[in-house]
Amino acid sequence: MKKTMEQIILEGQVAKCRSLEELYVLWELMQQMEEDPDGKTCYPELDQRNFHIDGIVDPVHYDGTLYILKETNMRKMIQKGETMPVVSDIRGDFLSGKSPSGRVEYLEYLTGMQKVLWEERHPGEECRLTGKKLREKAAVLYLNKRGGKGAADEVSLDYGQYYMEFIKKQIRLLNPKTVVCCGEDLFRLIVMEVFQNKKQKKNREIYMKWKDLIQGDVFFADREYRPIKEAKKDEAAVRVVRMWNPSYRVNNGQYVSLEEYLKEFRRRLSGGKEDEQENLQSAEPDEENTESPMTEDPAVEKSE
Repeated sequence: MKKTMEQIILEGQVAKCRSLEELYVLWELMQQMEEDPDGKTCYPELDQRNFHIDGIVDPVHYDGTLYILKETNMRKMIQKGETMPVVSDIRGDFLSGKSPSGRVEYLEYLTGMQKVLWEERHPGEECRLTGKKLREKAAVLYLNKRGGKGAADEVSLDYGQYYMEFIKKQIRLLNPKTVVCCGEDLFRLIVMEVFQNKKQKKNREIYMKWKDLIQGDVFFADREYRPIKEAKKDEAAVRVVRMWNPSYRVNNGQYVSLEEYLKEFRRRLSGGKEDEQENLQSAEPDEENTESPMTEDPAVEKSE
């Protein structure tokens, strides 16, 4: 999708933002200036002025853990035929663990991962923190700030590509130490675009750099967001973890249970190379949240 000269000038101001508040103002303006986004970066059922504010849940307790998800769920709004623009701060729902609107999903999965990360930092100790205490240490970033409907399409990823300069700046301002990408496609997008871990072949296809840089499901980078080889991971300032979308399905279309999900998360954090659980051998992606297995140097088409 092309951008107008006004949008290009506005995008150029992103680098000067010193706070998330400044960034969000520019971001909302950029969305309103977008020409014909329907079916490309915005679902036709939603108002292009929709904007969901996310980020650090509690600045006092933030420990540098960032979760990146595809989009907020706007199904209830669509089903009710509500067409007015929605500007909402979803951090309150995330912290409380309840989302009356249904926009913030999978809170038990995110809380469970927070507990796993706490126990990783406190070996041998049992985490007794409440869910709220765990969530207040995190930040959350939704790739598509307009929201979506959980469809198996490219709208949210196209949105991410279109607003990549904003996403890069938001991540820089959040200054995370651990980034958990809840989705194969999100991991690929963030590692390639935010951390510039990519290369171009002679045939002009864009590939993710893999060898010596990604150990199992974890990517490491320095303070300047430059890739670090796995052998020097102790020098890394940031690690990016590839994890399933919480709506991942296996076998006969059954959702992965919370227990299975967290078991897999522990395995990925530890860099374990053992085979996945036997009951996940025939895993298939969720029909509404498609994920594909990653292989070394997977080809990725360059977005226009």
